[in-house]
Amino acid sequence: MSDLKVSTASYGVPVGRIVLRSIGIAILIVGLAIGPPLFGHWREYLEFAASHPLHAPSLEPIVGASPVIQIHLATVLAAVATGIVLMSGVKGTRLHRRLGWAWSIFMVLTAASAMFIAAQGPSLVFLKLFALITLVAVPAAVLSARSHKAARHARIMTSLFVGGIGIAGVLAFLLGRLMWQVFFG
Repeated sequence: MSDLKVSTASYGVPVGRIVLRSIGIAILIVGLAIGPPLFGHWREYLEFAASHPLHAPSLEPIVGASPVIQIHLATVLAAVATGIVLMSGVKGTRLHRRLGWAWSIFMVLTAASAMFIAAQGPSLVFLKLFALITLVAVPAAVLSARSHKAARHARIMTSLFVGGIGIAGVLAFLLGRLMWQVFFG
């Protein structure tokens, strides 16, 4: 990419439409993931929620987790922070490219570590699917940027940010999972 600074709007891509479409897909996937257990056992969920009020986070579940989960959590947090800076900043700058490489590495490490985390329950199979998609989409987005296909690069990266971090982040708070234990356990 050249050193020409471009804003998100100058990609020629209606970024708002990409975000709305991604949010719609996210709602559908989250609904498919948590809908059946929630509607099949809604009384148990309500009873559990009433007996476990929101409290200050407890880091004990994270400290006691396996190294793979700790690596996964660390790379996710780094990807979230870097991604927010990238999505809100000016595109095409040297800083954007350097942070983009860092974000890509964080996402690949996050996806790779997710493949080694045991999925518990059928709804968490979606997380393995996100990991596989991420492992394919990150290199595709990098190649798109390197070949100056900014619109394609923006679509892929926005979708990865919303889907790979947003949807998977929501699913991380399902009943009984580690992040649920941190905040509600």
